[in-house]
This record gives sequence, C-alpha cells and structure tokens, in this order.
Amino acid sequence: MAKLATFAFTKLVVVALTLPTAAAFATNFPESVKDGPAEVELLSSVMWQPLSYGEKYIYPPGIPAVLRAREANRSFRIEQYFSEQLTSEMLVPHVSGTWSRHAENELVYDAPSRRWSNRFVEITSPRCDRASVADYGYRCVADITVSEDTPAGTIGVSIGVTIEGVEFTHPNSIFWIILPEEEVGYVAKRLEQAKRVAVPAPSEVQEMDVTEVRKNVVRITLGGNFSLGTGFLTRNIEPVRKLFKPEVIAVPTPPVREDRLYVVTAAHLFPVAYSYGPMSDGEWQQGNTDSEPTPFRSGYQYDLDVNGERIEQAATLLARNVESDLALLSVRVAALPAVARALGLSDESDIHGLVMADSIDVENEGDAPKVILGYPAELGGTLVQRVGKLARSEYPTDDTSNFGPLDKFKLEAMDPFATDLAEPGMSGGPILDERGHVIGLTVERPNDTNSLIALDLTSLERLEQGYALDEKSCMLRFNPFDRILTLVKRDLACDYGRFGSPRGFTSLTGEWTIQEVLGFADGPEQSPAAKLMSSGRHEYTNGHAIINGHAIINGHAIINGHAIIRSTVVVVNRDNIEEVNAEELRNGFKLNPDSFRNFLPKGVRILSHEGNDVASAPPLGQLIIGTREKMSDPKFIPVYSIREFVIWLHRNAGQENYAQLICLHGDRCSR
Repeated sequence: MAKLATFAFTKLVVVALTLPTAAAFATNFPESVKDGPAEVELLSSVMWQPLSYGEKYIYPPGIPAVLRAREANRSFRIEQYFSEQLTSEMLVPHVSGTWSRHAENELVYDAPSRRWSNRFVEITSPRCDRASVADYGYRCVADITVSEDTPAGTIGVSIGVTIEGVEFTHPNSIFWIILPEEEVGYVAKRLEQAKRVAVPAPSEVQEMDVTEVRKNVVRITLGGNFSLGTGFLTRNIEPVRKLFKPEVIAVPTPPVREDRLYVVTAAHLFPVAYSYGPMSDGEWQQGNTDSEPTPFRSGYQYDLDVNGERIEQAATLLARNVESDLALLSVRVAALPAVARALGLSDESDIHGLVMADSIDVENEGDAPKVILGYPAELGGTLVQRVGKLARSEYPTDDTSNFGPLDKFKLEAMDPFATDLAEPGMSGGPILDERGHVIGLTVERPNDTNSLIALDLTSLERLEQGYALDEKSCMLRFNPFDRILTLVKRDLACDYGRFGSPRGFTSLTGEWTIQEVLGFADGPEQSPAAKLMSSGRHEYTNGHAIINGHAIINGHAIINGHAIIRSTVVVVNRDNIEEVNAEELRNGFKLNPDSFRNFLPKGVRILSHEGNDVASAPPLGQLIIGTREKMSDPKFIPVYSIREFVIWLHRNAGQENYAQLICLHGDRCSR
C-alpha cells in the first residue's frame, strides 16, 4: 500500500499483543532478566552484513534489508551504541517470521550457546561490551542468520531493553528483512490509463487563501535526524477519540481539555515493534504526556517544525490506530510558548489549530478545489501546497491496506500534467475544503494517475466502534511493515470492523494470521501492467506507492566504533544511490540497491488458523496466488493485495469447499 512517509532511521512505540499465542510470534527469553539504569539513550543503531564475502551492505532503521534466495551472505548483525553500560541480559530480541505457526517452528532457546533458533532463522542473545568503544558509547550486538529454506515474505526483528522490570523498544531498534518471491509471475488487474487531456484549473484555486491555515501544518521529525512526515495542530480531538481505547487517551472530565494542543497525523509514520510490553500506543503514559519518559526519552518525543521554526522534543506520541492509519501526538505543555512564538502569537491560549469538517458535500463540491498541504522530504523542510478535486467515479478502498473503520476518498489533479499531488514526506498532511476545514489526511500515492488517497475524517461521525475492547476474544491488527494481519473472533458479539469497505460480509471465527508476500515489480519477467507500474519513480505494492524508494539517513550509523556515513544528513533515492555509495559511505560499506526496488504482492500465506473450519482450510504456509468465487469459474483471479484476499476469505470461508477456490503456488491457476 502506498505510504507517503519517509522511512529511514525511524521511530516507534511497542505494540502490545495479548494473544494466547503471542509466544509463537516472539522469542522466549530467560526469566532472569535484570533491571538496568532508568536513564539511557540509544545513540546509534544499524543492521549490516558482516561476512567477508559479498557486498558489505548496511541497513539503517527504516531501510529494509532485501535477501534474495541465491545470495550466500545470509547473516546480519544489529549493532547498537547506548549512553549507559548495559548487560547482555537486559536486551531481548524478538522475531516475527514468514513461517507457519506450527509448534515445531517455534523459536527455541539454547542456554549454552545463548541462541534462539528454528529451522528457518537463528538469532543470538545480544552481547554487550563492558567498556565504551571510541567516543560512541557502549556497544551491544546481536546476530541473525536466515536459512536458505526460509519461505519468501518479511521477517521483522526488534531489540527490547528491560528497565525497572519493564521492556522498552526504541524506535531505532526495529528492522525488517524482505525475502522477495522471485518465482511467481505477477498478473496485475487492468489499470486505469491516465487522462491526457489537460483540464484548466478553475479560478477558485488561485483565490483560495490558506495563509493562516498553513502555519498550523507541522513537519514531524525524530531527533532532527530525518523527516517522518506531516501533521496538523488542533485543539479538538473529540472527532478522533472513538478510534482509540479509552485508557489510551486518559484525560479528566470534560473529555476534551481546552488547554491541550494535539497533532493529528498518519499512523504508518511510526513502525511497529515485535515485542509485547505495556508501552503500546502510549498506554504507558496514561495520558500524561508531560512526564519525562525513561529510557529513550528522545525516541518517544518528536521534534516539530512549526511555521519554519524547529522545536525539539515538542510532542509525544499519544495514540495510534494502525488499521485506520491515524495517529495522535500531544504537544508538551513546556513547548507551548515556543509553538505560540513560531505562529506569531503573543500567548499560547491564542493557538486554535485547525478545525475538522463534519461532512463533504459530494454533489455540490465534487469539482471544487481541495488543498493538499505537506512537507516533501526532498525539499528539506519546505511546506508545499497542491490542489486537487474529488474523483467520484470509483471507491478507492479495495486496492489499499485499509483494515480500519474509516472511509477513504481519492483526489485527482486538476491538471494531469501538474506536479504530483503527494510525495514522500507528505503523509499525514491535511486536505482542506474551501472553508479551510480539514476533510481528510494524505496517506497513499496511487500509481494509475496523478492522484492521492486520503482518510475521510468526516466519516468519523458515522463510526460506532473503532477498536476492540478485549483483544483475547475480539481483535484485528495489521502491521504495515512486515505485512502481517491478525484476526481474532472468539466471541459471537465480536465486531472488528469492515475494513473501511461499503460491502458487508460475515466476520471470520477463531484466530487467523496472514502475511502478504512481496516480490520485485521490475524484474526481467514482467507483465505489461507491472511494466507500467514500474515505469515511474515510485515504489508500488497493492497498486500504490510504498515510499521506501526514498530514505533520509544521518551520520550516526556506527560500525565497529567508526562512523560509516560522512555527512550529517543524506537523502537517498533510486536515482542517487550509486553516488551516495561512492561519496558518502566509508570503509567499503554500501546501501543495497534492492532496498530501493519496486515491490508488488505475489500472494499471501496463512501462517496460523484456529477455528471450526480448520479441516477445510488450505495448508499453513502455502503461497496462495489466486482465488475464484465459485467452482465453475474457469480461471482464478491473481491475489492483488492482502486486504482484497481477506475480504474474499470473509465471503467464502464458510463454504465447505472454499479451499478448492484457492490456487497455490505450483498449481495451474485455471481449470
């Protein structure tokens, strides 16, 4: 799915899963975990391939490692530097893999070797030096090796640190490894052809004055290292509260505190860790965003660029709904005076922020211009303003990874030859109507036309429930980084939503874990549609641009006590990667060009399934590449996205022969 954040040297909070099978997703670590210092900072974190043969590739957080089946160098080292000396027992690795959740595939800990392993992967217990290395702090390293038998898919790895009995995961301690499916040919749905008739923009475009509105659109960064994305300031979060659990946004009565200032943005800016602790989505703060969270204070407080001024550690991630792709930051009270000064106001009480609209008048406003605001990463902090109109001819949700209850809408350019409506770094930026009210949030960049897909914030008014109260009996969760969806329905009253789709269906029962498998879109064996999709400069999956084609890395990539990046900040894309490798990286290290390749879904795997219809379900771990609606259909339709497959599964899982409606890799996908 087409996310427009800039992924690189990232950030996050831990996702807390309370599933009965949580141990199958993560490593089991010894109970004798020791507490560590309350104040500690992660100074550097990088994953690299240390073997002497092959290329010396490095992967800063946010840049996925890509491991082809034929590559011999299958070992990776995660090297981290901390401000305080830690013991090896304090660091806990977690792995989320592509293998089915059979008991024989669980990771087993071997105490003598201090390693976790199954037949697909092996990860060592982190080892920490007792003395500082050069001037870069105290080093800890962990190694992970991937077997040649590991199925295609995505492996997620994160390193947690136990402090005072609680496990924390720093945003820069999260990595993922893509094992692309290279054998299955991808057959895309027919794409719309871009219109080639220039349509003059109506005069209202030039007349719209959003000068004051622009001041309230902020750039979100972590520690000044790189651009994460865009957001907007607001006082009133009442419209979005129902997307989050009540305990996450724990504020006194009345429910909305007028003295608080918030930032609304996209959830996919914040990658998901693979550990299971109490720090899920800000719950650890219990609504108190002015406390000094330790450890990793810099990892949970974000810098804001407000009207051209950088305010460091101005906001804390308060809550996020990953499935709906909406997140909420709280501006710290201590930062409010600086925010007011940046806005040109004399008092912080004069900050009002933006107002969210109640509705979109499609009939009367369909062709009226809508303003898109955001901070493209490549412009280095410059706020841009683009104009589009509603695309009323289609419902955009079916080809996206939207599993939440929010609707989406699509904007197309007034002039098809105009500058792209959305670019990397603009995720989370507001879309405004002619009154300057926020109607949506930029989240995706489609590949068929110069257009974008946005969250419809006006659909919040129609929501009855946007979250599950009891995740053990009713839960839906999607991790956009390792492409894993988890569904749980053990209570007949459970309603985990309809994936933002207007189509109704019966919810699944039991527990399901499904992973989308990616492969290269621009390989030698391309379909015409794949060639069309890879002809641009964007990354594609689910028919939309996943922007890992751009990355911003900093000079804090330390390997063996040496800085690997020469510059303070480097913007990387497919066009300049050779130049970056030659001029910016030291000691023979390189960025992997495959990390910046085009990717498309090649199918899905069902990793686990517990329910009444297990006997008729397809074998766990098999790559599903096609589906059909009934036995008499002569051909299977290729699996185009995990969301499309899961909706198909909801329509057909109750049938006795639904496994026969699935085409597996190796089968003939026609009858």
